[in-house]
Amino acid sequence: MNAPHTVKPSVLSDTDLQELAAVREFGGKDTHISCDESPWFNWVGEIEVKILRIDNRTGTFVIGLRSPSDQGLGKHRHRGIVTATTISGSWGYQEYEWVARPGDYVVETPGTIHTLYVSANTEIVYTVTGSIEFFNEDDSLSSVWDCFSFTNHYMQHCKREGLQVNRRLFY
Repeated sequence: MNAPHTVKPSVLSDTDLQELAAVREFGGKDTHISCDESPWFNWVGEIEVKILRIDNRTGTFVIGLRSPSDQGLGKHRHRGIVTATTISGSWGYQEYEWVARPGDYVVETPGTIHTLYVSANTEIVYTVTGSIEFFNEDDSLSSVWDCFSFTNHYMQHCKREGLQVNRRLFY
């Protein structure tokens, strides 16, 4: 249902109105991505991801992560800040005592190394800035993922499945 649209007189100053004009001309556009605009696709084991946003200027990306079963992602380090909101299920890191549950919000600081586990039927939304370094059992570097790695993974999924790449996810 659309909200009623009525125009009321503005009490904004001339400067505010000029700044709004600059925003209209040079600013980004508000974006709504519906739940069916981006597919879930396999990432690691039974863990799936869904691309919600890729900002190729800042290296920030927003992904949904979900798993139908208990899974681990492996030991990794973030080189930028990460935030997470738990939608369903529970998850945490082997190195920490807390467990995130539905509605919980987590902030991960750059540089820490931890090992993710998720319980069955967990869904999380992560906002990640920078890269994620994954480690082997002996702590040697296994791989590095960033916004372009996730972009490529998404594009390869679309190619395999005959799907159009949704360019609205990238800005």
